[in-house]
Amino acid sequence: MNASDALIKTFISNGAEVVFANPGTSEMHLVAAIDSHPEIKPILGLFEGVVSGAADGYARMSGKSAINLLHLGPGLGNAFANIHNAKKAYSPMINIVGDHATYHLKYNAPLTSDLDTLAKSSSDWVGRSKTVEDICDLGNEAWHTANQEPGQITTLIVPADCAWSDFKGNIPSPLKKIEPAKIDGSLVPKSIDILKKENSILFIGGKFLTEECIKLAGIISSATGCRIVTDTFVSRIRRGAGLPMVEQVPYFSEVAEEFLKNTSGAIFIGSNPPVSFFAYPNKKSYLLPDETTILNLCSPEQDGFLALQALSDECGNSTINKNLIQNGIIEIPKTGKLDSISIGPLISGLMPENAIVSDEAATSSLFVTPHTLMAKPHDWLALTGGSIGQGLPLAVGAAIAKPDRPVITLHGDGGAMYTIQALWTQARESLNITNIIFANNSYEILKIELDRVGAVKTGERAESMLSLEDPTIDWIQLSKSMGVPSFAPSSVEEFTKVFLHSVKESGPSLIVINL
Repeated sequence: MNASDALIKTFISNGAEVVFANPGTSEMHLVAAIDSHPEIKPILGLFEGVVSGAADGYARMSGKSAINLLHLGPGLGNAFANIHNAKKAYSPMINIVGDHATYHLKYNAPLTSDLDTLAKSSSDWVGRSKTVEDICDLGNEAWHTANQEPGQITTLIVPADCAWSDFKGNIPSPLKKIEPAKIDGSLVPKSIDILKKENSILFIGGKFLTEECIKLAGIISSATGCRIVTDTFVSRIRRGAGLPMVEQVPYFSEVAEEFLKNTSGAIFIGSNPPVSFFAYPNKKSYLLPDETTILNLCSPEQDGFLALQALSDECGNSTINKNLIQNGIIEIPKTGKLDSISIGPLISGLMPENAIVSDEAATSSLFVTPHTLMAKPHDWLALTGGSIGQGLPLAVGAAIAKPDRPVITLHGDGGAMYTIQALWTQARESLNITNIIFANNSYEILKIELDRVGAVKTGERAESMLSLEDPTIDWIQLSKSMGVPSFAPSSVEEFTKVFLHSVKESGPSLIVINL
């Protein structure tokens, strides 16, 4: 067998199930190898940002890495933005990047670039195959490193001649998984003392926002009186009616500073003290009060579930106060105009239980997010790294990982255009994804930021760079051109009919909400 076949077998032996790909000439032997192994599913993305975003969504919902197949430095470069988001989400991800044959690099062909440096800037581990003999060992190491807690980005560079040459060795056995490091048990009683102070918070992040973790946090809060808080954007959180409430740090720094004002102590599990997204004139970057007592009980690399279990045991409590449980009462509109007032209660009331929501609605999220806290229990995936263009491909990966669960995308129109090619993949794979596009025909968040950074007064030329009008995007035709049925309801009744039909269908759809 050739080395490509051996490498794919190595990944399969480790548990790989999916390859998201936008391959080129240098990866053709790997493409051929995938064809010979029905154990692994190939998914084509028409842009590398779709590939990396989908792999992120798959990792968040499956708990393990997919494999991305990319072409040379430009291919990895095109994937960079959503690799960045995945890195901030602690999503395990393996990038296989085909390079020129080893003997061809010296000729500086048009697609030659400093691939190794580019890979290092986006990865926790980079390996480059130098001979056919090392390719499987590197594949093993790439999988092992990517899937260490809490999840890492690995990039394996495979020169074309290393991929097409004959492999005469044996497929190596998977490396033994490294268990997360244990927390310092002596910090548990200290943490409880801090949490019992007035205005204290238990700050949870990373991979520790599962239903089990949130319920443990509810028990701890009931015993100590602390608030339960998490980051503004999280990789995945279980939320909805009947679950303990978790407060999220507001996006705008001055609002976040007020939200955290008077915090006496903060215990961190899987996260770090919150900071503002950007620097602003005369505004703080570090958002907690300077006098707050901080204790990092558990890093993202450690076991947050066991940390929460230890805190719960130390409390000697096993119940959650009723006032901490999210209320599920919400009145669903039956008639009227579809607008910013009705859309939140509508989506909240109509969302099926156990849905997966990929949220990149930006400013329009304010119309929906608070209401959906009262929806049936569901998983919420957010824009962890802040690099827009994640929502549509993230939904692809989530749907591949959990084909039995409906996926709902909430997306701003500007961000959706970054990776609009994801609609084609959704249609090709017949994924149950309901894409809701909030069309305000502008980069609305940037209009707000223009004021907040204290820029000088602007005129039409500056404003034109934040507008999506002239021409206005035709979402209906754009969606249909990629095989996704599209709708533009204007009333509550129309939206209800379209939405309920869409979440039950096997294939994707797109609903435009004009605001």
